[in-house]
Amino acid sequence: MRNVVLCCLDSVRADVFAAVADRLRDRAELRYDGCRAASSWSAPSYASMLTGRLPHDHGVTTHDPSLASVEPSETFLADLDGYGLTGVSTNVFAGSAFGFDRFFDRFVDVTEATRFPEGLDPAAFRSDRDGLRAYPAYLRAALAHDRPAASLANGAVGLLDTLSEGAPVPKLFDDGATAVIREGRRAVERTGEPFFLFTTFMEAHTPLRHVRGFDRSLHDAPRGFTTDERSVWELMDATDEHAEFLRHRRGLYAAAVDYLDRTLVPFVDRLVAETDRETTVVITADHGENQGYPWEEGRVRHKSSLSEGLLHVPLLVVNPPAGYPAVESGYVSQLELGRLLVAFARGETIDPTADRIVAEHAGMSAGPEPPDSRAYWDRLMRAAYDDDRKVVWDSLGGVAAYELDRSRPCWQRRLDGEATVPEWARDRFRGDAVGTKRRLVESSRRRDVDAPVRERLEKLGYV
Repeated sequence: MRNVVLCCLDSVRADVFAAVADRLRDRAELRYDGCRAASSWSAPSYASMLTGRLPHDHGVTTHDPSLASVEPSETFLADLDGYGLTGVSTNVFAGSAFGFDRFFDRFVDVTEATRFPEGLDPAAFRSDRDGLRAYPAYLRAALAHDRPAASLANGAVGLLDTLSEGAPVPKLFDDGATAVIREGRRAVERTGEPFFLFTTFMEAHTPLRHVRGFDRSLHDAPRGFTTDERSVWELMDATDEHAEFLRHRRGLYAAAVDYLDRTLVPFVDRLVAETDRETTVVITADHGENQGYPWEEGRVRHKSSLSEGLLHVPLLVVNPPAGYPAVESGYVSQLELGRLLVAFARGETIDPTADRIVAEHAGMSAGPEPPDSRAYWDRLMRAAYDDDRKVVWDSLGGVAAYELDRSRPCWQRRLDGEATVPEWARDRFRGDAVGTKRRLVESSRRRDVDAPVRERLEKLGYV
């Protein structure tokens, strides 16, 4: 029995990771260069990782992003008998607010406001009405709390972050990576071996701005620049007026991925070196990020798209069991990730690759309403891969075929002419696209979240 650690780098696409994450790539003895996410944003993607099922099957979609309907026995974690199951997450959709904590023995939510989770959450004391005026009340509550030092530290970090927003200075603190690593190490020490540790890192997710610790040589964005300056819907226009903005955005994104690379390597090295059992560390992403390139139809972020920029993600393994190749170029769907992690835990060798794989997206993903054509942005989409070709179809009757190139990660070229959906691809899904979309909408339930979670979702652009 081996320890297994899963590090999910939110919104990290394969091409940028390959270009700047040299340290983690050097550590990896196993790389799956053809990995594809099962969906294109966090909530359904994490549910697919856990269950090995597509969104139409597990039911976690834009219409209902909670994992409350997924039973622990339906996840790969149920196959890790005898393991201590621990999660440390900065992703709100892979957090306790949406039921993700139910799958673990111990779970820690880390946010920008609670870098010390044992302390008070400053976001619970703030509102649009009182803003900074809430801090005196928070100070009094922190001093009376069971963990005053942690509570005061959360308040101080939150205050400094708030004061620096919009200022022409670097952001002082990262988006939680340092805290996740600290809490991950603590959790491992408390859990004992064998353990499974799940972690998420949000540094590459929007909003992006320059952070103290980012490599300034990787971007030329002004000190006060933030990707929040323009909405996702403005950028969909893809006109020349956005060229400089997109260059700054892409540079900051690369700097964020580079920062994760530098930050994670000591954590990975320590886990592998200092645990009593062999420890295997897996690094991947829940999805990628569109960056407004022509082959992405000018799309940005991860709304209503099954582009290669969203689905092609890194998957590499540090210290795998013996018997695996150094590099595998075949397709690997993240629907197979759970089976692969269980094999690592047992010291077994399996082949997760396939000639044909599929992916699915239902709804436009959480966030502000589009200015028009809501039905288009909110459609259900399905994708099927076969050799160097991808077919994408949707619940509005659209079908498109794309050429892929294994030497060009995250690239695609739309093929001219009428496209058709292969019969084998339709057979991979239960129900047709139109009926499935209707069923998911009709079965959705509104789930309320508390003020701190709502604040986090607003900052991430999901409200």
